[in-house]
Amino acid sequence: MIIKEYGIWRYGPLSDSGIQEPGLFNLIYAPNEEGKTLTIDALLKMLFKKNLKVFKGIKRVEENPEGYLILADSSNQEFKFPEAGTFDQHFGLSPDLFAGIFVIRDSDLSINDENSFYRDYTSRLAGLRTGEIEKLKNEVLDLGGITEGGSYQNTAPVKLKDKVNRASALKDKAEILLKQLREENFTGFEEKLAELELKDRETAEKISSYREAQNREIYEKGAAALTRLESVRTEAEKISPYSRDEYETWQKMDSELDYLYNELKSIEEQINEQKSIMQDLRQKYNDSMETLKRMERDVSLAEKLEPGLADYNQAKQALSRSEIIVQAPIYNRALVVSALAFILSLAGALISDTWWFLPVLAFTLLAAAILTGNKFFYLKKKGRLAALETRLCSEAEKVGLPAENTGSLQQKISSLQKDLSLKKDMQAELENEMEWQRKEQERLRVAQEDKKKKIKAAEDKINDLKSKSGLDNLDNYREILKHRQQLETEVERQKGILSSHFGNKGSNAPVQANLEYWKEELNRLKIYSNAAENYTFDQAEYNRLLREKEALEQQIKELAEKMQDRSTQMRDLEKEANMILSGNGDKSLPCQTTFDLEVILSKLEDWLQHQEENRDCALIVRDILSGIEEEEEKKVTALFGFDSPVSEYFRKITAGRYKEVIFRSVENRIKTVRSDGIELDADQLSGGAYDQLYFSIRLALGEKLLEGDKGFFILDDPFIKADPERLSELLSMLDSIAAEGWQILYFSSKGEISEAFRQKIRSGEVRELQIS
Repeated sequence: MIIKEYGIWRYGPLSDSGIQEPGLFNLIYAPNEEGKTLTIDALLKMLFKKNLKVFKGIKRVEENPEGYLILADSSNQEFKFPEAGTFDQHFGLSPDLFAGIFVIRDSDLSINDENSFYRDYTSRLAGLRTGEIEKLKNEVLDLGGITEGGSYQNTAPVKLKDKVNRASALKDKAEILLKQLREENFTGFEEKLAELELKDRETAEKISSYREAQNREIYEKGAAALTRLESVRTEAEKISPYSRDEYETWQKMDSELDYLYNELKSIEEQINEQKSIMQDLRQKYNDSMETLKRMERDVSLAEKLEPGLADYNQAKQALSRSEIIVQAPIYNRALVVSALAFILSLAGALISDTWWFLPVLAFTLLAAAILTGNKFFYLKKKGRLAALETRLCSEAEKVGLPAENTGSLQQKISSLQKDLSLKKDMQAELENEMEWQRKEQERLRVAQEDKKKKIKAAEDKINDLKSKSGLDNLDNYREILKHRQQLETEVERQKGILSSHFGNKGSNAPVQANLEYWKEELNRLKIYSNAAENYTFDQAEYNRLLREKEALEQQIKELAEKMQDRSTQMRDLEKEANMILSGNGDKSLPCQTTFDLEVILSKLEDWLQHQEENRDCALIVRDILSGIEEEEEKKVTALFGFDSPVSEYFRKITAGRYKEVIFRSVENRIKTVRSDGIELDADQLSGGAYDQLYFSIRLALGEKLLEGDKGFFILDDPFIKADPERLSELLSMLDSIAAEGWQILYFSSKGEISEAFRQKIRSGEVRELQIS
């Protein structure tokens, strides 16, 4: 089966191709956008018309091509398309099988969805029932409502998985609710509610009677308090002129008068004491003055000796400086040495006529004279100083200051001067003390006069208060105020009673306004004056009844809410259950009582059991059909193997480098076995070996489909990614395929492909066809 002739007059932008008569190996070359792809599309459309979904990119032009295509089979019978119908009608080859084997586009020689493709291919050849088995399995699974994995289906509109889950959850919910209703005695809720409402009404009547008794008692207490209040207010008004302020003023004047009398007495005592102190101070002052005058006279005489003492001290200091020199040991030794030297020099001069004795004699004489003179003058000054000291001590004795030496005399003069200074200070202190005492006497005199005036004012104030109140003493005034306080306390107590029962017009409101208000309130309560006479208000019992009523109302409320809640739960459960069970042909199920709930629970359990039984049955049937399907799958793998046409072609094309091709249907994987026995996946092969493998598969499958006849391949740049070495190898493969009788239509837009074919075109091995 080869293309004998074709012509494309018009197809979209594609111009007239003319009549083309392909050989076995054909090159159709055109640059990009020059009509190569449109030519392939036009050929396929003429062969298959509308069944073109499996061909990629076939709808670039919507219209059908104008032209023809003539096919010739092995018996040279010709078929002209599209007039003859479609390719699959004449050759029984579906578009997907044709596209999978005889058409290679986008430089992809592999087969898409290999497992499914080989199964369909095998079914086409051997009449396998895998499709029917698969369909039957799907129908069984649909009847059981489950998926291939065994779980429930969840597809619309049924969504069985969700429905089963809801039913299971609803069953659990119904069981819990049923248990709860039984524990709560749901059937007795209405009777219990009626009993609680009756008890609530009886309690309310008792509370009403206690309230009436309370109002009666409040009226009685209020009326008594109002009467007592008015009586006490009248009595209190009579003694209202007597005030706490006047009492405190009188009391203060009394206390102040006592204090002033005590103060006056103390001042007078201090005045008498002050007179005695002043008398003593005057005596002391006079005595001290006489002593001071005598001491001043003695000091004046002693001070006349001070100039002589000053001269003595000055001379003594000068003598002390000379004494340091004259009395020094070295001075005395120098005097002795100079004297001896003089004597020796004198002796030498007398004995000898040597001239140098004379200078030595003169020097030693001079030194001895100086040293002796200094010593003489020192002793003379010392004698004069002693005479002066004796004279000063004699004069001091005359003025009453006997002293052994000037040092003692100087000390006595200093002592007299110091004593005189102390005496003057003491005299000044006495004068200050006398001045202070005079001032203190004056202060006490002024204070005495002030106290007398204050005593007079206090006595006058007390007399005015006695005259105004008509009372003789403070005790009487205090008793009247005490009685007034008792009346005011009683008024406040009665006002408190009235306020506690009726309130008041405000803390700042006049008393009369509150009295009017309380009278109005009493008139309002007068209707209870004879009410509930059999009851005595008891606050504890009243509070107990209130609590009891509150508890009863809470129980009624809770019970009503619980009834409403349980009814709502059962209505919701009823709605869900009827949604799930609606397809069983049952009528709508009510759920208002525990019996209704038991019926729904039973229905749900039956429905879930039925679904589980359906699922189990479907799984059993699925497993049986899967076993049959596995037997059918084994026939697919028979297309491959050592003795298969695929392996034979691959060995031949690869020059024996590979010896076998295997198909693992479980893994959906093509494997090859090298000549050395190493097994490789198809995607582990080199690019050239990979393309050779799939060409071998296409050749073997195509030959088997065509029942040993040869066909044609439409190749759209299949080796566009091949390097020059691989391209040469693959073109050689096509040569060998064409040599065996297969027709090759090689479409390309690549210049290197055209160049690779150039020699073969010249030699006639390859025929070059035109696009237009």
